[in-house]
Amino acid sequence: MRGIVNKLIVSSVCGVLLSISNISFAGVNPFKKSKNYTFGSGVAWYKSNDVAVKSGSIRDGSDTNFYHLIVDKQQVLLRLGKNDPSGELANTRRLDNLAITEVKSDGRRLSLFSWCLVNQQNPGKKLTQNAVVANDVCINAGGGGDFIINLDDETRNILKGASELEFVVEPYGRPVRLTFSMSGFSAIMAEINKPVPVVKKPEIKPVVKAVPVVESKPKPKPVVKIKPKPVKICQAKAPDNFKSKVPAVAYPCENADKKSRAEAKIAAGVESEKKKIAAKMEQLKAEKQANEKVLEKTNKEESEWDEKQAQMWIKRCEKHWAKNRSPCYCEKYIKLAPPGISSTCGR
Repeated sequence: MRGIVNKLIVSSVCGVLLSISNISFAGVNPFKKSKNYTFGSGVAWYKSNDVAVKSGSIRDGSDTNFYHLIVDKQQVLLRLGKNDPSGELANTRRLDNLAITEVKSDGRRLSLFSWCLVNQQNPGKKLTQNAVVANDVCINAGGGGDFIINLDDETRNILKGASELEFVVEPYGRPVRLTFSMSGFSAIMAEINKPVPVVKKPEIKPVVKAVPVVESKPKPKPVVKIKPKPVKICQAKAPDNFKSKVPAVAYPCENADKKSRAEAKIAAGVESEKKKIAAKMEQLKAEKQANEKVLEKTNKEESEWDEKQAQMWIKRCEKHWAKNRSPCYCEKYIKLAPPGISSTCGR
């Protein structure tokens, strides 16, 4: 019985230690659900300064959040604005940590966006804020709520035939899915891209002295590409014994405020994990003390049992010893026999 109790103690201690080693330091919040906004064919495309614009809006308390999709020959611009119906103003919605996790056309990821994820300075599953992408093919402009994809011929053709264009963004860590209907997009782009008619000068006859002045058509206003200066990224890291549990936090190296916040986040994570470990150790200590009490009680009960058994068998053996013999079951107590008595076991 003592052996079984010892095994139970060892099993309990090992189980607790194993649970400590498997503590998850970056748990997933099941309440962190995504939001889905669809701007269908009822939200019309319109032309503004030779670009196609579709603007959806969502009420947010006393403010209105706008989601502007702006497309021209060269690029796609997704602008997250606030209280700006036209989408012409940048930085109306300041975001500390905007991430882009998906860009799809009719349910399939754009290969150009996949290329950007692989060819950013720190390749990953998201295009993080201020990420540096080769040749500025994708630009997450950092804080202003603007995301740009500079188009290639393949992506232009995909957009022409698309039924919908989908973005998944994380403006505050929680995913927001934005789905824009592309109905009417091809027609408005055809209007934007149609060649400018050539104005023929009227024939001037010699008898006519006054030469008519032909006003030249103003050149289309070029779309200004946002090319932010590459930002050097640093990381705040936890001590070596917590690195695998507390993930590093990236921040712009030259931004002292964000560096301080990143280091504070790491420190809070380490402190939280220390408290978890301390709580588990207290639990282990309490269970160990409880098991020791169980063992002590069991040992006492076994000792009392052994003593009662000895008293019973010694009485039986004394009857045989009085007859100058000692059977096998008296071997254990032979030292208590009278002088001159030896074992008769096997005789």
